[in-house]
Parts: sequence; C-alpha cells; structure tokens
Amino acid sequence: MKKEGAFWPRSAVYAAVGTVLVFAAQLLRLPPLRDAATGGPLWEFALEFPLWHLLTTPFSAFADWVTFNGLSQDKVLLAWLLAAYWAFWLKRRLRREGFPAPRQESRLRAAGRALGGYLLYLIVVAGFLAWATLSPRPMARLRAPHPDDLVLDFHSHTSRSWDGRRSFTPRANMAWHAAGGFSAAFVTDHNTVPGSAEARQISREEHGKTGYRSLFGEELSLDRCHIVVLSPKEWIDNRPYDGSLEGLQRLLGECGTKHGALCVLSLPEYWLRHWERVGQLADWGAQGVEIVNSAPKGLDFPAGKKREIIELCRRKNLFMVGATDNHGWSRAVLVWNVMRVPGHSAMGPDELEKTVKETLLREGFGAVRVVERVRREPAGVLSLAFDPLLGLWTMARTFTLLQAAVSAAWFWLLAALFWKLPKIPD
Repeated sequence: MKKEGAFWPRSAVYAAVGTVLVFAAQLLRLPPLRDAATGGPLWEFALEFPLWHLLTTPFSAFADWVTFNGLSQDKVLLAWLLAAYWAFWLKRRLRREGFPAPRQESRLRAAGRALGGYLLYLIVVAGFLAWATLSPRPMARLRAPHPDDLVLDFHSHTSRSWDGRRSFTPRANMAWHAAGGFSAAFVTDHNTVPGSAEARQISREEHGKTGYRSLFGEELSLDRCHIVVLSPKEWIDNRPYDGSLEGLQRLLGECGTKHGALCVLSLPEYWLRHWERVGQLADWGAQGVEIVNSAPKGLDFPAGKKREIIELCRRKNLFMVGATDNHGWSRAVLVWNVMRVPGHSAMGPDELEKTVKETLLREGFGAVRVVERVRREPAGVLSLAFDPLLGLWTMARTFTLLQAAVSAAWFWLLAALFWKLPKIPD
C-alpha cells in the first residue's frame, strides 16, 4: 500500500467529492430544455442520448457544454485550462517540506520537467477540444411530443460556404440534422445557393426513405448585417444591395415582392451593428428575427437585449427562430424550432417549404416555438470569472439520475487508474 501523501488517497477524495456533487445536483435538478422566449421549462419535450453518449457522460457532456459556450465564456474557460496546470504544479512544489532551493542544474531539470509536462498537457487539451468539435461523436436528439410537431432549423451551412468545413457537404449537413432530431432544415450558405439546391434535390429523391427534408435558402451579407433568406425563387445576388444602409433597406423591401422570400435578421450582426435601428429594419420588411444563434459570438447575446427583441417581435408580429448556424464544426445541438404542421411527415421538400412559409406569414409571432438546451448564459464580470465552475454545476443539474450514476462510476474508475500509476516526482 502506498504511504500517506501518495497520489491514490487524493484521487479517492476527488472521486468522492465529484460523486457527492453530481448526486447533490439531482436534488436541485433543472429541466434539460426550456422555451427560449419565456425561459420556462419544457418537460413535455425529451432529449434522447445514444448509448455511447450515455456511457461516456462526463466526457460527452463536457464536450457539449464547451460547444454551447459563448465567445466570452470560451475565453474564460481557456484561461482556466491554461492556468490549471501551473496551479497544480505550484501546489506540488509547496508541499515539499521547507521548499529547499536545489542546485542550479536541479533547477534547470525541474524547469525542463515542468515545461515538458505543460506541453503534454496542452496536447491533451487540444486533443480533447478537437474531439469535441470535429469528431463524429454521438449527439443528443430532440423528441417532440406530438406527431404534427415539425422540428426544423432555419439557418445552416455546407462546404459551399466560404467558412464551411470542407467535409460538411450538403449530404453531411442533412445527416447531421437528422442525427440531432430535425425533420427539416433550411440550407443557407453565404451568398450562394448550389449547396442548398443540391440538398433539396437529394431530399426530393430520398425523403420517402429517410423522412428528412432539406429546404432552400441563402444568407446574404449586407452593410455589416446578415439576412437569412428563406425560400427565395432563385439565387439572390447580394452585390446590388451590399455596401450601404439604403441597399439593405431596398433588399428588405423587395424580399417578398421581387424574390418571393422571407427575410430573417441574423445574430450577432443586428445586435452588434444595427441595434439602434432593429425596429426600423422590421418596418422596412424583415419578417423574422433570430433570438438564439449557436455560433460563439451569437451566444454572447445578453439576456436583457434578448427580452427586448422578443417584446419587439410581439409588438410587430414577427416570427422568432433559433439557429444552429452550423458550418460543420460541431457535434451537438443547442436549439431546435418546433412548428405545428399537420401531416408534415408525408410532405416532400417543396410542399413542406411552401407550407412552412405560409404558416410563418399567417401566424407571425406565434408560429415557432424555440426550444433550447439549458445552459448558463454570460453574466457580469465577477460571475463570468467563475463561469467554468458555475457552468459545470448548471450542466450537472440537467443530468438524469442515470447520467449522474455513470459520471460517478467514471470518477471512481479514474481514481483507481491513478492509484495504479507511479507517483510523479516533484
């Protein structure tokens, strides 16, 4: 048996603390899903986790949580990860009795070991982040309670977008959405439509076998503003409208009459660059607004401003949507849109696209229910400084009892593995 002060007793303590925390979180459990507009719980919707996701809960859930962080949260998390190694290293050095000053060559060897260990640590961190964002790992999917509930995405990309992942082809986009529980999604590449057209053609040929439909759309870059265009008659060239506020106004005014499309204001651009005139953009012709966008910059959208935009949508009868805005860099879904469309499962992509468009125009503010996974949103500076701890606690509170049990089992397995490892010299 190892002596007191060896690594294994501490690993057991860490496992015990982790076990207590994940089961304590069960006493304060949060619903895993909420209504993005009201913030209320959505117990009637369910998340289905593949077996491998469940069996690797601590790692898969942590990867999901990293994916759902806003840009400011990612920066804080990265700072914590970069500092964690040196905090543990310093703790080990201070444990040495008297902290004796070694000879010069010993100092050099100690510095070399520390820097070598840090390089290995950074490789492990980078490897985990690459696995979280790039690997085809299992992902949770949404299950809607009613067969007439259409689960769809209004904003996504393929490899045809300049910033899309090269392997994220139109077919890969469709497979990703289907794995996440979507029945349909608009493909909205930047200022181009071949990817959207290809995905829709595949849907025309295969929807009877797969049940999934890809719909036609585009994302236009205009005067520091991005407009998601749903169901245009054909490709819309952004160049005649780009470069001025007048061009943006003209596009919004012509979107329906000339192009037969619906225009949606995209995050984070309308928040960061046109906040003072959002109401004016609606008056010019915007018919929908994103209230959730899964890109890191979009996830920094403050809760207070989100409430303001929801109230604006209520007053002006604009429909609200959530956007995955996926470019192929994620294996987790944060947000889904649910519309009540009777008989949608029997519709081909063209009929469904027409029905969705008509429903959005007819019902406006009440057309879409935006369902999002519960996460900790960015808050004040002091709160943000401790966001990794608070975010992990929020994540644990959304666990099912099975996920908590699997996590505890992993804690003890890792403790046992560390117990078998030789003690690392200071």
